[in-house]
Amino acid sequence: MAGQTYGQHNIKNTHYDQFLTNISVSYNETNTYIGEQVIPVVDVQKQSDKYMVFDYRDHMIEDDNILRAPGTVASEMRTGWSEDSFYTEGYAKRYALYDEELANADQDAIFNLKEMAAKQVKAKLLLNKELKSASLLTNPNNFHADLRVNVGADGSGADVTKWSDYKNSDPILDLFKLREKAERLGAMDFNTLVLSKPVYNILKMHPKLKALTSSGLVQPEFVSDEAIKHLLGVENLIVANARKAKSSQRRVGQGGMTNYIWGNNAVLMYLPKGAGRDVPAAAYTFQWTNPLANVTGAQKTREYYSEEAKTLWIETEEWFAQKVVSQLGAVVLPDIVDPLVK
Repeated sequence: MAGQTYGQHNIKNTHYDQFLTNISVSYNETNTYIGEQVIPVVDVQKQSDKYMVFDYRDHMIEDDNILRAPGTVASEMRTGWSEDSFYTEGYAKRYALYDEELANADQDAIFNLKEMAAKQVKAKLLLNKELKSASLLTNPNNFHADLRVNVGADGSGADVTKWSDYKNSDPILDLFKLREKAERLGAMDFNTLVLSKPVYNILKMHPKLKALTSSGLVQPEFVSDEAIKHLLGVENLIVANARKAKSSQRRVGQGGMTNYIWGNNAVLMYLPKGAGRDVPAAAYTFQWTNPLANVTGAQKTREYYSEEAKTLWIETEEWFAQKVVSQLGAVVLPDIVDPLVK
């Protein structure tokens, strides 16, 4: 191709481009992905291995054998945990830049094409991880049976009235009751509330929350995020606004509206300040990172040239498995609202 030559690459000398890896995802003002935030990443050296399941309460058991007399040894204790296994799977996507289009571009435009390609393939992998994260965390059956909530209309006999019923619902009471029940079962102190965007929109205008944030006779039009955290007793408020489209919706304006990946759901959960295989959490992403296997962590981007196809490829790859590590790590409130837009 005129003006620029790319040497032939094979898998052994493919170039991993750190700059392209760090590039922000395309259309990041449209989709914000929270999968890695709510299911923290733990790097693992093996593709398959065991992980700890936090299902014992030894630390909460009253102990009447804790006194120590002079000259005696301390009474012995052990703690328990269960084990399960993960198996990481590989996910990859590549974008083709043909010799013809590269030859027709100046040097700055070539970089822009590579940057655009890196954004597109990384976005695909993050979308894949977001879909898996939402599927895992919004499934009530992944968590303790006593924490599964029946949501419905007022008077239907449901445990919780939909929050979009402004007259009859009480989000504050609902969450405090669920938190207390989880704590009595031995759960960690839930510190995080994950809201799909439709749920967030409903709570921002909920009369019971607005009444508690009013100043004198004046009520705010919207409840601030800080007020929501304060009133609902959480440290972290995470809004899930990522959407997914069908192939028939590839062009804007075609095929109807997209759907929110996190549905109309809310998740009250425990999110640790630091991830670790021995740190309790609701769930973890076990991310395989092993240079010997040519596996280099989350959404690593590389470029290589195919002589046969006369194509420069920009490819992003990662290997991971997501697992619930504590059945007491979260409470799912499924379809907790009827959204503003049907």
